Amino acid sequence: MPIITISRGSMSGGQALAAAIAAAIHAPCIGRELVVEAAARIGVSGDVLKQKMEKSPGLWQRMTRERRTYVTAMQAALAEHVATGNVVYHGFVGHMLLRSVPAVLRVRVIAPMAMRVRAIVDQYGWSKADAERHVETVDTERDRWVRLMYEAELRDPRLYDLVLNLEAMSLESACVCVTGLAGRPEFIVTPEVRDRLGDFRLACRVRVALATAPPTRALDLTVSATRGVVTVEGEVPDAAMITDISQRWEAEVRPIAEAVEGVGSVDLRLRAVYPHA
Repeated sequence: MPIITISRGSMSGGQALAAAIAAAIHAPCIGRELVVEAAARIGVSGDVLKQKMEKSPGLWQRMTRERRTYVTAMQAALAEHVATGNVVYHGFVGHMLLRSVPAVLRVRVIAPMAMRVRAIVDQYGWSKADAERHVETVDTERDRWVRLMYEAELRDPRLYDLVLNLEAMSLESACVCVTGLAGRPEFIVTPEVRDRLGDFRLACRVRVALATAPPTRALDLTVSATRGVVTVEGEVPDAAMITDISQRWEAEVRPIAEAVEGVGSVDLRLRAVYPHA
């Protein structure tokens, strides 16, 4: 029951490859619909989330809390799909959203610019110049997102287990390459891997809950989970320096985490920080 992520440039053939692989291994193929699921988690429209995820911040802008919440929601939505394995995902940097998840086959699909431009011209009737500008813009936005959020380069081959160039390789041949590799032992979802996937899903659920609850959404907290035990770590403002409503951070954080389905207990490791004089 493999978990396969397809990273692709615009109109490089990755979406078609994802569909072919999913059909071959009888797995769900998840793509843009994940945005709708993620948006519902944080109470925004799918259009708003899609725009925020596809439009990277400007060169001098920082990754704001709002944008981090969007990424957290995407990761949580994807975690629900991969919890039991057997899924093919193509879309927003799935290989990075699942970076800490074991047994994921990470595939990068590339194609020359001329091939990608031709696909846009044939499908949408655009001019070659407009099609080329579109491809360059989309690629630039995605590169910036990964660089800003993960301090990585989207096109770095070290991020992937397999890089396929569809310039000369047929879709059928590419599908055979991926499905063959997916059947190797290192990509099999064993019971042990499934346990870790469940932990990942639970941590993502708690992370979204903390990121969207008014008392805790301004905090930068790290969440991990092991068999129902959730650990929340991070720095919080010194209680003496903030308003009465948030003086006891443990009383704020713990009930939010404990209310998440699947949480057995919560281990809080919060460190008070003091403002500089």
